[in-house]
Amino acid sequence: MKFSPIKLALITAITVSSVALSGCMTTTNETSTKASMEQTAPVIRDFNEALSADYAAMRKQQISDVGYSLYFNIGHTETSYNGKSVIDFTMAEGNKSPITIDFESGNVESVKVNGKTVSFDYEKWFISIAPTAFTSGKNTIEVIYNRPYSNDGSGLHRFKDPANGDVYLYSDFEPYSANKMFPHFDQPNLKSTYKVEVDAPSHWQIISTTRETSIVEKEGVKHWDFPVSAKISSYVFALHAGKYAVWEDTFHGKDGDIPLRLFARQSLAKYVKIDDWFTPTKQSFKFFNNYFDISYPFGKYDQVMAPDFNSGAMENVAAVTFNESFISRGEKTTSQRLSLADTIAHEMAHMWFGDLVTMDWWNGLWLNESFASYMAVLALEKGSDFDNVWDDFYTGFKQWAYRTDKSVNTHAIELPVATTSDAMTNFDGITYGKGASVLKQVPKYLGEENFRKGVSNYLKKYSYQNTTLNDFITSLAQASDTDLTQWTQDWLYKAGVNTIEVSYQCNAGVISEFAIKQSAPEEYPTLRQQRVNVGLFNYSNDAMSLTNEVAVTYKGASTDVSEVVGKACPELVYPNLDDWGYVQVNLDKNSLESLNKHINDFKNPSLRLMLWQSLFDSVSDAKLSPETFVDFALKNLDGEKDLSVIRSISGQLSGALGYLTTATRLGIKDFNDKRNQVNDFYFKQLENAEAGSDLQKLWYGRFVSTTRTPAQLAKLVAILDGKLAFEGLQIDQDKRWRIVRTLNHHEVGNYKERLAEEIKRDNSDIGAKNAILAEVLRPDPAVKAKWFDIIINNPDNLKLATLRYAMFGMFPGDQKALEAPYKDRILAHIESLNTQGNLKLLGAFAGSMLPTSCTNESYQELGELVEKYKDMKPQVLKGVKRSHQEVGRCVKVLNLLK
Repeated sequence: MKFSPIKLALITAITVSSVALSGCMTTTNETSTKASMEQTAPVIRDFNEALSADYAAMRKQQISDVGYSLYFNIGHTETSYNGKSVIDFTMAEGNKSPITIDFESGNVESVKVNGKTVSFDYEKWFISIAPTAFTSGKNTIEVIYNRPYSNDGSGLHRFKDPANGDVYLYSDFEPYSANKMFPHFDQPNLKSTYKVEVDAPSHWQIISTTRETSIVEKEGVKHWDFPVSAKISSYVFALHAGKYAVWEDTFHGKDGDIPLRLFARQSLAKYVKIDDWFTPTKQSFKFFNNYFDISYPFGKYDQVMAPDFNSGAMENVAAVTFNESFISRGEKTTSQRLSLADTIAHEMAHMWFGDLVTMDWWNGLWLNESFASYMAVLALEKGSDFDNVWDDFYTGFKQWAYRTDKSVNTHAIELPVATTSDAMTNFDGITYGKGASVLKQVPKYLGEENFRKGVSNYLKKYSYQNTTLNDFITSLAQASDTDLTQWTQDWLYKAGVNTIEVSYQCNAGVISEFAIKQSAPEEYPTLRQQRVNVGLFNYSNDAMSLTNEVAVTYKGASTDVSEVVGKACPELVYPNLDDWGYVQVNLDKNSLESLNKHINDFKNPSLRLMLWQSLFDSVSDAKLSPETFVDFALKNLDGEKDLSVIRSISGQLSGALGYLTTATRLGIKDFNDKRNQVNDFYFKQLENAEAGSDLQKLWYGRFVSTTRTPAQLAKLVAILDGKLAFEGLQIDQDKRWRIVRTLNHHEVGNYKERLAEEIKRDNSDIGAKNAILAEVLRPDPAVKAKWFDIIINNPDNLKLATLRYAMFGMFPGDQKALEAPYKDRILAHIESLNTQGNLKLLGAFAGSMLPTSCTNESYQELGELVEKYKDMKPQVLKGVKRSHQEVGRCVKVLNLLK
């Protein structure tokens, strides 16, 4: 799975018992040998929405050799579908416990065991059948059922396109939602084969894990027959259906052809840029087939753009789903194309690492995601036409990792996961960003080819099996003849990010002493070992030139670097050149002084990117005033020419400006002139940018995001009306909606009429969501009351994907006065949702609606909530703890402005 980089993405470990740990510490290999288990008493499953690690470990001993024959009858009613699950499996000798079959919120019509109708228990979460219904050895269960379609993006989700009435279905399961579609054993280490049959309307496409072998039409219904799949985990099985537009291509590999297909809704088909999909798909296949030294194992490869999708993408075997945000209704920027290519490569990497070889339990999910995140960038670096892909990794994944690792919610990369409900609570910057960053440093430590061989050997040895972290680490250690025990403990089992700073002395113009000093936060005092590249710079010939560099493996509190003693005294030292290490850098005093003079004089844009980041980190850490940063950026940004660096700096500038805006709103100091200065700067850059360039699009977006005053808003109205235009800049439908939202947010420019006009212009579901957001953003008490009632009392009337837009727009930072009357009701609703089973709705509501403000009062209130909510679900508690910390940091930053 890949989290979407788009802003729509609104995203605890509990120690498991020794039973669960023992079940997760060894490789799980399916065999046909009859298994046995010793049970002195039946194991009775807890009745709740989650599957525990304890129970999953027991069930793994209880059953084996699982195969499914699935039938689905879909598309014939608007609310539900029906189906049949036939489950073949081997039951262990000595079993005394009921067999439970995961199936949430369906209707079970009948259950047969070995051809005989049997009694069963079923309420909401799972079917339970007495052990006396089975025999040791081979058994068959048949479940006939029906179930409502999902409207929250999990299970089998149904979407009706408002543009033309077409209906689309898609499945999304990770980690524990496959049982929201059909009855089965929903845990990753019970890998199974899947034989699928589907009855559906004759005009629909049906896409699954395998390619259909026959389609027979009768009386307006087509019967689709799919062959038996390879052994895979249930969370990566797939079924998608609807009147999809389809494009086809072929990857011609050295080991044979791979048929490729791409699917999108009919109403969005005209916006799909085919080359943006098939080109990186083919490039990634070429790289991964060679790198892993294993041919793609699943035959065909389909990619489906799914409406209302909750994440960025999902690695369903041979039927990958993508968020429709990857479809642009205007011209794509290089950054957008890179984001798509990265996601394509990420999901494809999972076909080997995650689908072919799968973690035993959800504590191993981080390795799946981290590995795919790292391999995606490596594939783009080695096999695509994109430049500076590691810069994108640095500004995206790595900064996400650092932020999370410095937060109150940080955690070790590898940690126990007690239940499936806990699996996604640590789906964060550690799981993705830190894990990928740590993996990025391993080839520097072991050697590039040793790392590759270790990965390849691991995938070959454990194909179609389940593994633990130890299996992966052992494979790397054997390939490189390196003991990784201490490295594993320090990096994977301990939380926190370290900081390094250089300390040096110069005499007579040369270095006499030089050391790397390492520190750690008090809460996580581990000092780690890793390899970094140290760069020394001096100013000459109008440039800050790299005069010396040396690779250093540092460890402990201080590491002497004798290799640079005697070298010319540097004006700036950067101890993580080329971003080898996972570590934050504090620049020494001399380097900071040089940076203030020469920020634009470094030849290497990647280095400039990291130097700017070090400065902005000082703002976030309340060491540098945001006003100082804004002034420094305005002084130097015009001299920067690299697009990636400009994108990063301008984002940081807008972030620092946000603190000044907050300070103005709270009456600390009036920074309106500074905000106007930034907006004018963005507009000037927009006017002077090359027509049609990515830079022009970037400056346009920055200008719109900082538009507040009547004169600035009047420019937006003129742009919307076509009276103000910029050569080469297309004001497409998505840009129009952004303007309409801004006008409604500030209630200017005939905003109501313009919203009504835009609704008529754009009848798509994207338009409907934007219309809701535009209305909700209005600073109108009546509008807030209307939508608060919908969110609280009638959430089922909207799909979760739509509801997110309403919640996101309710109380932006400049409308905190309108939020005040609702504070108690918001908290009461969070407490109510906490007792219910819809974790996605709980997380979305708490994440969007929790009342916060950059004040000491809010900080104190949130601190009290942390204590009050200490026993609530992680989706709530972690969000409150994070908000408490962020408000505290914001207050410290604003104190610098007093």
